[in-house]
Amino acid sequence: MSLPARPSDAVPLFEHLAHWGEVSAYEAEHLGAGPWVSVFENAGALKAVDDEHDRPVAWHLTPPFVHLLECDAQQVGRRLCFAVPEYRAYLLSILVEGLVDAGRAGMTVELEEWTKGELAPLLAELNAVLAQLEGGNRLVDLASAELESRMADLPERSRPFAAWDSYALGHSARPKALFEFALRRFGPACVALPVAVESAAVLRPLPLNREDGFGLGSALIPQPWNTQRFSVLSGAPIVDARGQRTFDEDALNEVLFEHLRDAVVEHPFYAAVIHLGICAWRSPASTMPTVELYVPASGGLHDVSVLVGSRGVGRVAELLGDLVRAQGYAPFGLVDGRVSDELMGNLLRNLLELRILRRQDELLVLGDDYQSSLMAARLRTVFRPGKELQKRIVEELALRASEGGAA
Repeated sequence: MSLPARPSDAVPLFEHLAHWGEVSAYEAEHLGAGPWVSVFENAGALKAVDDEHDRPVAWHLTPPFVHLLECDAQQVGRRLCFAVPEYRAYLLSILVEGLVDAGRAGMTVELEEWTKGELAPLLAELNAVLAQLEGGNRLVDLASAELESRMADLPERSRPFAAWDSYALGHSARPKALFEFALRRFGPACVALPVAVESAAVLRPLPLNREDGFGLGSALIPQPWNTQRFSVLSGAPIVDARGQRTFDEDALNEVLFEHLRDAVVEHPFYAAVIHLGICAWRSPASTMPTVELYVPASGGLHDVSVLVGSRGVGRVAELLGDLVRAQGYAPFGLVDGRVSDELMGNLLRNLLELRILRRQDELLVLGDDYQSSLMAARLRTVFRPGKELQKRIVEELALRASEGGAA
């Protein structure tokens, strides 16, 4: 297939995918990333989500690539470029030629170090290329001019990859002069990432409270945080994948507020905290152990912890990853397995602003009108569908309390 000329043109797409893991049709057009989306879909790094008319409305990182959510934009860009079959074949040919040259020069120690180190992830592919090129004649036995001519005649060498080399390898030159750059950049970047077998959820700051910049005007404009997602859930979706609002503008303030309250429940990190709040409300009148969300007087909002049967289970920030996994999502946006203070504070400020939670002395409890809505408007959308999750949450927390909770 025809490839775009300059990966540097796709930097906005790389930044977007590093942060959100999914790009909508509206966003792809806005970023000018249409041709690149097709290239990375063909490479198996992105997967399209189609509407009922089989038209793509979004693309998300595939399971072998979703862990790029833990990388910066430059790492994302290089990994995606290295996955493109045409460019990958070109880089493999550069490595093969360099390895043959090293073998002819008697660099046995270096060859052993490279194959055990930088090139270990690529050995199977390099051997396959060598086998295809050699036939019955070893490349190391060819004259230098013949080897160079044979490599230059490869189809992958006919493409203009200078701008790709400059972006992905950090240097542009004749293929023969790029061996060291491919060795240091391409090989190590091909170490297999963990494959996520579940859908993913990534926690990013959301501007849903005044302290963090919320305003009606900004909320109504299509932005990554308020756009519909399909496989990498990350925000409060009130705009569909084509950039259209999902509600009418009549009684705007009231409608927007309620839509945001419903939208955050679709985010697995937010859902976990909301259902902890529901467990705290339900527990005194049910057979489940009492659950409390406790904010210590000496700490900040981000220090909120969970008490089960008056025993401390741990800080919510340290529990959220597992509570997201309990919903069937791989959690991203964590630092050393926990939610950072900044993100934890943002999440809770958002839930307080939306009046889903409120402070009651040293506890966080459900907001009064939100609690009432669970037996009315949200009975079938939040309360009943969440009862199984609430049961799993309480069982997990009670087990932790019995094993290591502090009195």
